[in-house]
Amino acid sequence: MLRTPGPRLILTALLALAAGGFPDARPWAPEPGTVRAQAPMGGAAFTLGVLRRDGVIIPFAAWDGSKWGNRWPAPGRREDIPITVAGSPKGWWLNDRPVSYWTAWPLRGDSQVVYVKNPINVTAECQGHIGLQTDYKSVEAPAKPQMQPYPKDGLATAGDILVEPVAILDAKSPEWLRVSGDVAARITQTETKLLGTGQRTPAFSEAERAKRPLTLEVLFRSAGPRPGTTLLYFEGIKRYSRTSESFRPYVVVAPEPLTYAVGWVVVDPQGSPTIHELITFSDSRREGLLYTMGLGSFRVGDKLYWAVQRSGWGFERFDIVEISGPEVKTAFSTPGGSCR
Repeated sequence: MLRTPGPRLILTALLALAAGGFPDARPWAPEPGTVRAQAPMGGAAFTLGVLRRDGVIIPFAAWDGSKWGNRWPAPGRREDIPITVAGSPKGWWLNDRPVSYWTAWPLRGDSQVVYVKNPINVTAECQGHIGLQTDYKSVEAPAKPQMQPYPKDGLATAGDILVEPVAILDAKSPEWLRVSGDVAARITQTETKLLGTGQRTPAFSEAERAKRPLTLEVLFRSAGPRPGTTLLYFEGIKRYSRTSESFRPYVVVAPEPLTYAVGWVVVDPQGSPTIHELITFSDSRREGLLYTMGLGSFRVGDKLYWAVQRSGWGFERFDIVEISGPEVKTAFSTPGGSCR
């Protein structure tokens, strides 16, 4: 269900004042938990930030009305951390305007206005990164500070943009079974095409591979690119277990081959689903694989976008993904931290 803004007029004026003339003043701060509204930053311009579970927001993308960009300091970059938001360099901000109030859009729970207490240094993978410590309180269990990638609760926005929810589905959802069935045959066909290019893993016939089930590991859902449609993102694997001889005592077992599959499904009640899939041959070590977490969905004009975190061994990044029917492309990307 779409989360719609609450009473905007008074709060918009309040936030505009806070973001402009008095960026760190709080005499008229909204009550905790207040609501689904945001401060406009002029026209259709807005900034997106990742909302960490510890309440830290890290800006990673800004739309200036015509193009994407990011003025926030990159991870690993040496910067003096200002004491207040008002004291931060104007060059960090869209339209040179520091913002003290953001709208938090957690994946679980209602959206709410949050206040920036101060800039702060956090660790992203192995790099220092500047964030904004807010008064956001997560409903999720606290995470250990050393966890990497550090858990994210969703998106934060500054500007006039409405974030639609991205639901995290589980095996009990009807979409889970449907995607498993609709996608499995295509994955087998895609495996055959890759094997035809000279790749040798997995070493099974197409008939044997067709019997191997696709096990979903992740399934996200949002409203689709066209009215009445639904968009799904999936990640799953097909395992190719070795014979029992491989598991004799004192025998070093080689990594188990697997096929890693990711993709997008547009479900249209008026027709067959449109599927865009990509597979990679890997093994149980999963080196080099890329994992995607949906942070939020939004629209600019008639285009549907997802903001996502993509991560692998020792790195993370934040992407803006543009979805137009079967076409899916990365419109913008920002490094999130690295140990490489």
